[in-house]
Amino acid sequence: MFLQTEFTKTWQILAHPDQFFDAERGKGGYWPIFRFFLLLNLLLACLTPLMIWLGFPANIVHAGTNAQMGGYLYAPLLEAVTGITRYLWIGILTFLLNILKFPLIGLIYHLIAKLLRGTGTLLDSFKVGIYAVAPTLLFGWIPYFALISGLWAGYLYVVALNHLHNTSLGPTITLINAFIGIQIVWAFTFGWFATPVP
Repeated sequence: MFLQTEFTKTWQILAHPDQFFDAERGKGGYWPIFRFFLLLNLLLACLTPLMIWLGFPANIVHAGTNAQMGGYLYAPLLEAVTGITRYLWIGILTFLLNILKFPLIGLIYHLIAKLLRGTGTLLDSFKVGIYAVAPTLLFGWIPYFALISGLWAGYLYVVALNHLHNTSLGPTITLINAFIGIQIVWAFTFGWFATPVP
């Protein structure tokens, strides 16, 4: 029942974002958001090592999150120190690095919302940051699709801010595009050039 509920929620976010974010206004608390984030990160953490085992490095082309790239970068070192396979470390690091970002995600999107003169609450900002990233967490392990999933998330950030914070579309699109541009430059610089081949 729990998994069915969370995957139904994911489908609603991906297929009907306007209706989903409208329905989320003034609803729930932090636990449902965090539970959703935990579940999708667990899925990502389990499937990322498979992608790498199949020969696709966790770089900007094949990974949707910086956590995957960081896990891929540091797992060989942890394997050498502990003797535990790098694939397990990649999964653990992907999960932990993403989960540790949870508080920061809400605060960043609350700052963005306030810059856009948004009217929503901090809880609404967490909904923006967590629910909109669903495509990246769900599909960010699929080779060659990671960048597309990130752009899809960018679209959802705009929709979520518009519905949950009542922001104007023009400035929201401009600011989110600038934010995504910074993330792409960061991921390209540190996720492409600095990622070793195991």
